[in-house]
Amino acid sequence: MEPEIFSYATHSSLTLSTSFYRATDNVKNETIIYFHGGGLIWGDRDDLPSAYIDLFLKAGYHLLTVDYPLAPETALPEIYSSAIEAVKWFISHYDTILHLPSNDYHLFGRSAGAYLALLVGSDLNTGKRPNKIISFYGYYSIQESFYRLPSKHYQQYPIMPKSLVAQLTQPVPLAKGPLQTRYAIYLYARQSGSWLDLVLPDKKNQNQFSLSDDELANLPPVFIAQSKTDNDVPFQQGKNLSEKVSSAKFISLEQANHDFDSDPTNKEALQIYKELLEWLED
Repeated sequence: MEPEIFSYATHSSLTLSTSFYRATDNVKNETIIYFHGGGLIWGDRDDLPSAYIDLFLKAGYHLLTVDYPLAPETALPEIYSSAIEAVKWFISHYDTILHLPSNDYHLFGRSAGAYLALLVGSDLNTGKRPNKIISFYGYYSIQESFYRLPSKHYQQYPIMPKSLVAQLTQPVPLAKGPLQTRYAIYLYARQSGSWLDLVLPDKKNQNQFSLSDDELANLPPVFIAQSKTDNDVPFQQGKNLSEKVSSAKFISLEQANHDFDSDPTNKEALQIYKELLEWLED
């Protein structure tokens, strides 16, 4: 199914857009708002495999996937404010633009997108909180050592020089970052332990981009899926999240990659999406 495309904001010279997939069967009048992954550095809003989109639509959920500007061209405060703006746009225009009877919504993110979903879900400035939040291999803090220290896993790959980051960084903001060119920036960030330097050069207000225990406890119900063998975001992140939120459904995978659902033919991944749909209906 082809989505409807809408612009929700402008960041500098960059137009930020959404893709809206409209459910037509078993319609629940609830929308899933999706943030893509990529370490805030690469990826784009259309990265969710069509097999999963079809599952949501057949279950009656509308799906709204959103742009956000990428680092290092754009820093985390502006990335976060754009994510907030996308949700506020949906809340304000669900009827006039999307022609929906309700602005009830859930937030869904994978990896860095899950981080944004958790942050946005805790923010009362959106005007309406999500009913539920879905975190696939996500994290809730930028203060964790796995992003602050060099990664032994990523140091097994060819070492990326800092000069390459300067060459690949664009002079203007962007919301689509192809894996082929942008992944090298992320690889450098993880090999050198400098991810936070690229994402948040000004560290003065970094506490506001990590959720406290109280903020986590006040989140809506959260669905968490994380692999015990995740080499990117440690499994302990998902476990800690499941213990700190007041209501959680925690699915742990025994032997799987970080982005275990990248292959939609993976039966284990499909089963987790089906469990997610059951959880949404509870």
